[in-house]
Amino acid sequence: MMATRVDLQWFWLLLFAASTVPFAPWASDPVKYFRGGFVSDTSNDASNWILLTCSSFVSWIFAKGILNTATLGASFGVVGGLAYSAWFVAFFSVAFVAYHMRTRHGYRSLPEAIHARFGGLAAIAFGLAVAYRLEQEVWSNSLVVASFYGPVHSTNWWIAAVVSTAIPAFYCFTGGMRASLFTDVFQAVVKVVFLAAVVGVVGSRAPASFASFNKAGSCKLPVDAAALASKPACTALNPTVGPNAGLGTCADLTVASFMAASCNYTAIASTDICAAANGTWAPAACSVSQQPPCAAAGGAWAPRSMWSLEGGMDMLIVGLLQGALSYPFFDPVLTDRAFLGEPRTMVRSFITGGVMAILFIFLFSFVGIFGAMEAVLNPSSVPCDIYAGMLAGQPYAVARYFGTAVFSLVNLIFLVSSCSVLDSTFASTSKLFGPELFGAILRGRPLPPQLATVKHAWVGRFAIVFMAIVGTLPLLAAPSALDATTISGTMVVAWVLPAGRTLERLPGGEADDDELELAAAGGSGDVLPVKDLDAFKPAAAAAPAGQA
Repeated sequence: MMATRVDLQWFWLLLFAASTVPFAPWASDPVKYFRGGFVSDTSNDASNWILLTCSSFVSWIFAKGILNTATLGASFGVVGGLAYSAWFVAFFSVAFVAYHMRTRHGYRSLPEAIHARFGGLAAIAFGLAVAYRLEQEVWSNSLVVASFYGPVHSTNWWIAAVVSTAIPAFYCFTGGMRASLFTDVFQAVVKVVFLAAVVGVVGSRAPASFASFNKAGSCKLPVDAAALASKPACTALNPTVGPNAGLGTCADLTVASFMAASCNYTAIASTDICAAANGTWAPAACSVSQQPPCAAAGGAWAPRSMWSLEGGMDMLIVGLLQGALSYPFFDPVLTDRAFLGEPRTMVRSFITGGVMAILFIFLFSFVGIFGAMEAVLNPSSVPCDIYAGMLAGQPYAVARYFGTAVFSLVNLIFLVSSCSVLDSTFASTSKLFGPELFGAILRGRPLPPQLATVKHAWVGRFAIVFMAIVGTLPLLAAPSALDATTISGTMVVAWVLPAGRTLERLPGGEADDDELELAAAGGSGDVLPVKDLDAFKPAAAAAPAGQA
């Protein structure tokens, strides 16, 4: 049951590459390269709703996010899953804000709106913050996929990290947003079907209720407990786990630790002498961190309240605040899609995709909860070499516990999640460095993708290669996948906006005639007509005062 075929996992990785790389479209049209060309801005056809729903859904189911919800589930139970799901209210917040930006003001991208409201310096500062966010997406997702192929920094680990990054980098280099949208529906179906299979297996084997399980708490032993008499009696409470299954090395499994009686004056070993010296005598103590050993020793287990701040409610509150106010607005993986499609269709797609994402993240937390339950309640069934991973809710450990079939399903969920997020990351990278930052340098303003040129597309392509390399370098250290959420999530966008108020425009704000014609056309079905074209006209073209 515990055996896993790592060679089979390489087969899935190569199969994914073979099913995407050879069919990657080449987008020669720069507007289609940055906007896809599959979703019309003027049609509310059902196909647009389905594509944009799938695209928004898969682009925000990060591999690191799936890992985080599983480990938080193991630590905090269902509250941990709910807490991480709270970040996904971002879908609703982005849909509301982008709808008003597009329908009331005619903005075609978030950087365009920032430039118009706060100036060129704010737009560039915002772009740099976004670049930092995109760089974190690269390493944090490839880090999770690599864990299924070998120990950290091993040869297989590095190969998996590089290959899983190179696959989406290649097909986004050729097709940009068009290639990203091209694969989104398939990736959405794979994720949903495989998740249903995994949750079904986990649910059928759960030794207790997911809703009530909570591994955290404190144990109070009676004063006459045998575990307090000696260290051997205390350490005997440590769980007996299964033998090594050849999946790694056995970690320290200390659950019960003994502390001998002592005086605060370390040289004194007698209670009477300690008292005579006005010292403080601490009786022997046996600390037990799990409920079954506590009960076996005759102790009283006090579970930590799941609905308290220390039980995970603090994370739930932070997730709601960051998800609604901060986190999504400097993540172009989500905001770029909010400027695709007819505005009302976009809102419906984001609401549907957001609900799907919340359910997906919450349900996957059951994988981590199961791992902790099995490690605590049935330790003898868990091989010692994956016990620590099971207790922490690590998906790779839980998947290995079930064997090759489930391990393959979980690996494919992570692989598809990583690639779907990375292709969105690279598509957004090309747009950020192409028409937005490159446009700001040459024109004095970030250009919306509707005004992109072939030069912008090539700048975007080279930016993808640059980001793939730079985004992989942090793996040389030992970063945590959760850092990419918690650290970057606290970077509230508002700090970059007032920064550019003193610089309403950077030098070089001229617009080319072909750009004006493209912006004014708005009849291709792929772009919305610009409400106020005057802001894009060269100063020399403006009509003299008093003339019609």
